[in-house]
Amino acid sequence: MPLTFRTLLAAILSLSLMACGFHLRGQGPNAKPLFASAQVIGNGGTGQELSKLLTLLKVNLTSQNPEIKIQIVSETSDKQVLSVNNNGQVAEYRIYYRIRFSAFKAGETLLDDNVLTLQRNLSWDESSVLSKESEEANLIKEMQRDGASQMIRRINSAAKKNQTANTPAASSASGVAAQ
Repeated sequence: MPLTFRTLLAAILSLSLMACGFHLRGQGPNAKPLFASAQVIGNGGTGQELSKLLTLLKVNLTSQNPEIKIQIVSETSDKQVLSVNNNGQVAEYRIYYRIRFSAFKAGETLLDDNVLTLQRNLSWDESSVLSKESEEANLIKEMQRDGASQMIRRINSAAKKNQTANTPAASSASGVAAQ
């Protein structure tokens, strides 16, 4: 009897979780690219992570007539002191990672000079500097992966807006409203 109750409880919790619209990270409606081929221009960490992600999502990476061109203009990281301890030593940093990128489709600009700013907090301990530097590098790598995912979502959103603006139904509806 207790096994049946647990199974029923698990089923009810699962259904309520699905009903509220919960998705695992990266599983939203804009997670899958709306394009079949792409060219990533930029050799930094975010460009590499974006190329890996697009490959995982089965997007053909090509420089020959890609459907979308994604140009990573710049990537910068910075850290600021977030808090200090009683001795005046740094206790926590905030790490910033900024990505400037543009996206083009069929010669048209989808996103021009778009900026993504990501941030993470890093607790600091002077007695374990090597491990904290490694943790900082891991946080930056995580922000690059997160930035690549956010870039795809932004490009998808811009592509959808571009599609609806160029459809005949949208054009005729806006023409009727203007008259």
